Amino acid sequence: MKTFYLTTFLVLFSVFANGQLIDDSISMGPQYKSQVFYSLENGEVAKVDNNNWDLGFSVTGRGAAGSAILINESNATLWSCPCDTSKWSTFDTTGYSTWERLLNSDTSWTNGAFNRYRGKKGLFDMGWGILNPANNYWTLGDSLYLIKLSNDSLKKLWIVSLKSGKWEYKYANLDGSNEQVFTLDKANYKNRSFVYHSMITNQKINREPDIDSWDITFTKHLDYLNPPGLYQSVTSVFSHRNAVVDKKVEVDYAAALKAEPQNTSNNISTIGRSWKKYNSSTGWTVSDNIAYFIDNKDSSGYYRLIFTDFEGMGTGKTRFVKEKIVVSSINETEGSLRWAVYPNPAYDNITVLYESTIDEHGTIEVIDLAGNRVLVESIEVSNGFTQKGISVAEFKSGVYVLRIQVGHRVDIQKLVVR
Repeated sequence: MKTFYLTTFLVLFSVFANGQLIDDSISMGPQYKSQVFYSLENGEVAKVDNNNWDLGFSVTGRGAAGSAILINESNATLWSCPCDTSKWSTFDTTGYSTWERLLNSDTSWTNGAFNRYRGKKGLFDMGWGILNPANNYWTLGDSLYLIKLSNDSLKKLWIVSLKSGKWEYKYANLDGSNEQVFTLDKANYKNRSFVYHSMITNQKINREPDIDSWDITFTKHLDYLNPPGLYQSVTSVFSHRNAVVDKKVEVDYAAALKAEPQNTSNNISTIGRSWKKYNSSTGWTVSDNIAYFIDNKDSSGYYRLIFTDFEGMGTGKTRFVKEKIVVSSINETEGSLRWAVYPNPAYDNITVLYESTIDEHGTIEVIDLAGNRVLVESIEVSNGFTQKGISVAEFKSGVYVLRIQVGHRVDIQKLVVR
């Protein structure tokens, strides 16, 4: 039985068909001035100023995802005040150099710098405030912050609330002068992940392309590098919040061109910055033996991405090759099934819908990319349409093969679990 299964899995992999290898590049500009949003299908989508914002407010998602707030790490410095909002009028910065400095998460868009303490005070702690499920799910800010802007000015900052999809926040000089109060309605930005704000110009900035138009973004941010034990500005490639990504280190470039994904995840910095290294003697070198895999959002396949060159801050140019790997359903025998699975990508549950002209017995299998069966379910097919619900809530995020067999007929299809 084991031999038969392994043979079958080799057949399954035959559905992955390579596309054309495409050589492409992007440029962030000198000093990495621009953030670039990139679609693997369509190329560069948008190039926007990396330095014209200080705060980023989530305008999509629910719960934790909908309460995320970013800081522009390369443009501003943020500290958490060891006080509560009752100290707004008497804000004291004595000893602020010892306060904790806050950075965005480099694994998820859900945890910005302001969400650093998420969950510390319980399930409904969003980091900057407490969500109240008994009061319209409003979140009321309970924290104050000190922020240093790119013009070296210091401001006190209070994220006041998130009520019915509307952000309210305010900031002022340390002595309370020049207080600015803003509201931001998520409903006005339905096709964005974040909307941004400049505390220098006192303006909201709609700088992102449509949420479904890009897969990865090239940007600069701050990271703590140890060694040398310093906060340093770096450039990274972060993936879309809905992307499933993997990487595989091979012996050389030729092997990387043939690599396949194994352990996919939703970590936005799976690509990150580790594909390039700097040496003071030789300059930048790129690890072209690393293959990255990004799932195509329409579930028809994924892209293999390999970086080939990086020119550094002089031009901010990055070169890479990409190849679309298409997944198509095939039949192992002459007969075929009329069936569908939805939703795909899936989060908690899927429904398999199939049609037959007779009563039959069959099986549904879910197989990971390492060839392991992670689920086997029996099905009883009735004349006409039949549907079966399957839970995938315990599956790891990644790409799977869904195999359905009824009688002597077998079909397979790619399944993505978020």
